[in-house]
Amino acid sequence: MPGATEVLRQEHQTIKGALGYAERIAAKIDHGEEASCDGVARLMEFIHLFVERCHHSKEEQILFPLLEKKGIPAEGGPLGVMLLEHDRARGLIEEMSAAAGNGLAPVSAKRWMQAAWDYSDLMHDHFYKEEEMLFKMADRVLSQEEQTAIAGAFNLLDSEKIGPGKHEQLQMMMEELIGQSA
Repeated sequence: MPGATEVLRQEHQTIKGALGYAERIAAKIDHGEEASCDGVARLMEFIHLFVERCHHSKEEQILFPLLEKKGIPAEGGPLGVMLLEHDRARGLIEEMSAAAGNGLAPVSAKRWMQAAWDYSDLMHDHFYKEEEMLFKMADRVLSQEEQTAIAGAFNLLDSEKIGPGKHEQLQMMMEELIGQSA
């Protein structure tokens, strides 16, 4: 069984695929083309459920509090930065959802496009910081047994937050979307 940081790294790869899909939709909108409302709706479902409910919850409710107990500072430290970026991401997700809720009419589409690019930029930078700094710190302070126990808690959280098997369904949905044109 992979450890906690490996699970999160794997999820980052899936989310990076979703970010690429969002960037393709944004580029279409920027070129004056019509974007698939269904594709945007499914992408937003993925972001709400997979990224926000599952991924960020794993970090905020399980990993980060344990790392703080292990001496990694939250306030003024790397955990605080990650939490601030999660909040910024939530604001951009709200902006994207509000724009998509208007059916991607031209003004809404431009609004969605800008929020999607901002979200993608933020998340790529955020993942870099997590993978190159925070997860490496976590790997140093957590034993393999703790990593395995945390990964087990992640599985439980997924089931509680979105239901059994839904995590895998969302991954498959995103893979399918990525294979389609935006």
